[in-house]
Amino acid sequence: MKRTVSLLILFASALTVHAEKIDVVILTGSNNHKWMNTTPVLEKILEQSGTFTVDVVTEPEQLTAAVLAKYDVLLSNWNAYGKEKPVPWSAALRTAYVEFVRNCGGHVVVHAGSASFPEWDDYQKLSLATWEKEQTGHGPRHEFEVRMTEADHPVAEGLEDFRTNDELWYRAAVQLGATVLTEAYSKVTKNWEPSALAGWFGKGRCFTLLLGHGAEKMQTDGFQTLLLRGAEWAADSVSAQSTRATSEEKPNILFIAVDDLLRCSELT
Repeated sequence: MKRTVSLLILFASALTVHAEKIDVVILTGSNNHKWMNTTPVLEKILEQSGTFTVDVVTEPEQLTAAVLAKYDVLLSNWNAYGKEKPVPWSAALRTAYVEFVRNCGGHVVVHAGSASFPEWDDYQKLSLATWEKEQTGHGPRHEFEVRMTEADHPVAEGLEDFRTNDELWYRAAVQLGATVLTEAYSKVTKNWEPSALAGWFGKGRCFTLLLGHGAEKMQTDGFQTLLLRGAEWAADSVSAQSTRATSEEKPNILFIAVDDLLRCSELT
């Protein structure tokens, strides 16, 4: 739901407004993973937190600009690598999808939810990290450590390293400017590979979590905490906005025009 405010100027240090629940739409219905199993788990994690309300869409063409305007965050659990190839996206859908994020919508990717459209530059940019043929790979699912690399970022702040048993991607195609929040050591590449990333696309915040190969892999506290933190940050909720104001840019004033989205306000 879009939120409006009547104040013109708020001091960031005194920002104490309580946000409504964050509205999320999960795009699913096509995936080379078991989306029918993972989607209900993602929905449950978000809703049980008490912070989000969630709708699920299984037909991408339903995501018109008017429909997307109802939401704060678009979560992708969709890709084009399933056994049954999905219908190609229309030009209208592509435009609505990209413009939603560019104009302040949050974008969240789980595991292979970004692994599509290698020829579509904007989609690659807002996805932050994706699967690149003949480059990206993974070994068998195994136990490994996930370590925090950006302790000052709102998503990772205060979190401890954790162990998980999951699929570890290596040599993912990471977009220029993406911030790697967590990483895990690959025995294949002998490098620490990114597993969670954050970034911006236009005025929209993007969060990508490459963990979560299956429903059972989403049951760990580490995965769920990163998902919830990342989705809230991507939504640019009041708490996320306040954290950004104090920990990143440290501005003195937050300017909000009447009837603008609170989550989309620019800090200057």
